[in-house]
Amino acid sequence: MATDEIASFCNICLARDQNKLAKEYCPQCEEALCGDCVHHHKISKSTKSHQTISLEKYNKLPSFIKQIKHNCEEHDCFLECYCKSHDSLCCKRCLISGHKECKETIFIEDFPTPSTGYHPVALHNIEKAVKDLDTNICFAIKDRKRNLTDLLEQKQKILEQIKKKRKEINTVLDNLEGVLIDKVSAIEKEYGRKIEEVIAKLEDEKKKVDEIIEDVDSVKMFASNLQIFMGTKTFQEKVLSNEMNVQKLYDNGNLNNFTMQCTFNDKMEGFIKEIKTFGDIEIDSREKHSSFSWTGDKSSQITKSTVSETLIENIHLMLERKFDICRSGLTGCAMSEAGNMLFLQAHANNLLRYGANGQFKSESRINSKYFQIGYDLTVIDSNTVFVSSGGYSPQQIYLMEIDSARPRQVFKLDDFCCGLSYQNELFICCSYYHGIKIYDRSHQQLTYNRTLNNAPSDVHDTYVTSNENFIFHSNWCDNSIVCYDFSGLVQWKYSDSLLRKPYGITLDSFSNIYVAGSESNNIVVISPDGKQGREVIGPTDGMVNPRAIYFDKNKSMLLIASYNGVAFLYNATYNI
Repeated sequence: MATDEIASFCNICLARDQNKLAKEYCPQCEEALCGDCVHHHKISKSTKSHQTISLEKYNKLPSFIKQIKHNCEEHDCFLECYCKSHDSLCCKRCLISGHKECKETIFIEDFPTPSTGYHPVALHNIEKAVKDLDTNICFAIKDRKRNLTDLLEQKQKILEQIKKKRKEINTVLDNLEGVLIDKVSAIEKEYGRKIEEVIAKLEDEKKKVDEIIEDVDSVKMFASNLQIFMGTKTFQEKVLSNEMNVQKLYDNGNLNNFTMQCTFNDKMEGFIKEIKTFGDIEIDSREKHSSFSWTGDKSSQITKSTVSETLIENIHLMLERKFDICRSGLTGCAMSEAGNMLFLQAHANNLLRYGANGQFKSESRINSKYFQIGYDLTVIDSNTVFVSSGGYSPQQIYLMEIDSARPRQVFKLDDFCCGLSYQNELFICCSYYHGIKIYDRSHQQLTYNRTLNNAPSDVHDTYVTSNENFIFHSNWCDNSIVCYDFSGLVQWKYSDSLLRKPYGITLDSFSNIYVAGSESNNIVVISPDGKQGREVIGPTDGMVNPRAIYFDKNKSMLLIASYNGVAFLYNATYNI
């Protein structure tokens, strides 16, 4: 008898036409027992090994656990074994009749349970996975509520900006001001409603998680070996379903951070009567302030269908745009999430900003007191880059804003710095006198640093890039590309006549390495293991003396700057 709610009468006594209230339940016998029958049950030779539990506790088990049968329906024998080959439970007679050739059979009694002092690994993994799910949902709810607060604060800030700007002109613009205020309110309300809908979905998933947690606790305490063994599959399915629902919210952009910005009409300052708008309200939902962390059993987690690597033969580059920077000596380039491009002139104290369509926007000085500043760029986040000073004093690097090309912070170093890379709070640079140096940004003013073992001491005017595991050095001195781990152990070295005087170096999303061959007038892509290289852009494509290179992983765009002042923007595709 395995039902959602066990009857209150003893099954043994009912068979003898007696009505006695049941006190305990035996999952193996699938019978409710009164006090007298329990006593007999515990001393009987055939049933004394059975584990009984109180009726109240048994009724707390999930219904799918209680519905698991302990006896073979074909032979009416106790199910003692599990056949991995057939993924089925079997009794002794089943083993003889249908599983003689099966080599992977186990006894259910060998499956550890909480009653033996052990937690089944599968059940333990379920607990870890569901705790991860609960943590992620709570964090996501907290993040969405934070975004609601941010939107309200941004609304107030924008309203203040609008009022301030409004006071600089006269009352003729009252109507336009009202239109803009209504727009920011409507956008805040619209996207606030979207966030609240996501919160509601997340809270619904959390309720499901709480139910799983409660069920797991009761199974650990009261379920039999067989029930735990079989029940873990259902738990895994439930947790996987919850994880997929939550991850789907994340993948569909429901946790993207909504940010409002206000842009004013450029003609406002001139107070031209033909002004038709007071400004505009922009919403940015690309940035995520939250991410999910799954530390539980991998079998119960959501597996993303992503390609970890791709053959370099499958890479195709299509020219999107070619434009003239009209400045020679370009040695650094980068792109922002908004599509703005930065170009750096070597030792010219000059940072150039271009729009996504290649139009010139601004020119900024890096250091107002010095002249021969600048060599390379490395992207830090969505709107900031580090700029190296190169081989001229002072020995500094500069934190600059991409979308405004303005300096924000200056760090003093103990050596000149050329090629740059940034990874996990570690700032990697090619110095003039101490080889490749690694600075820890978590220490104030980059005071803690170390030299990468096995790297050459003379790496002036060379470039470097990195990912989470490796550092890739482009050395024009010996025409080589070397891959190090972060301890300095050399993983591989690439050198080929195909690539001469390599300078700029960058990585795509698959850790393929793109290198600018200055003397060979080409772009060469190298496989992550360093065993293969292929020219993807050459002299016949108009490539002459390329020096700086940057791969935008979000857009799969490759930006190239030649030393002669010509820039190329390519779209990268992968035929997988």
